[in-house]
Amino acid sequence: MCDFTKGFKLCSCEPEKIKFREKEVYKKSDGQLIPVKNKKNDSIPLIYIWQLFRLVGEYKNSSMLGRYILPTDTVGNGLDAEWIALNLNSENCFDFEYDPQEGDTLFIRQNVILGPYISLLYKDGQWIIDHYSPFEFEIKELKEGLIREIS
Repeated sequence: MCDFTKGFKLCSCEPEKIKFREKEVYKKSDGQLIPVKNKKNDSIPLIYIWQLFRLVGEYKNSSMLGRYILPTDTVGNGLDAEWIALNLNSENCFDFEYDPQEGDTLFIRQNVILGPYISLLYKDGQWIIDHYSPFEFEIKELKEGLIREIS
C-alpha cells in the first residue's frame, strides 16, 4: 500500500485513461456494517489521483439547485490537506512544466466514484485548503494523473 508521509509527486506520466471504482456499499448484519462485494471493483486497483482545474468564472444569475459532496481533510495513507498544501508550497510536486494561476484548483482523491476528495485553491501565491461552490463558479479540467510516493 502507498505511504505518502515522506512526500509525493503529481505524475502526468500515465497515457491511459484512469478507471474508476464504484463507491463501497455496506449492509448491516448483527449491528455491524459489512462491505458488500462488488465484482466490478475487483478488476480495478485502488489508486490515488490528482485533477487540476482552472477557474473559468462566476455564474451570473445562477438558479441551479442540488447537492454536492464537500471536500474532506484526508483521503488516507498520509494524504491529508495540510500535508499536501505544505508540500505544494515548499517544492514543485508536479512532474511537468506548470505555473499556477490565481484561482487554480487541485483535487486529490482515490479513483472511487463519488468518493472523498481534498480541494486546494491557488490564492495570493500559495496553495490553501478551500473549494469553489459548483453552483457559483465554473471550472474546467486542465490535466490529471497519478500520485506517486517518494521513498
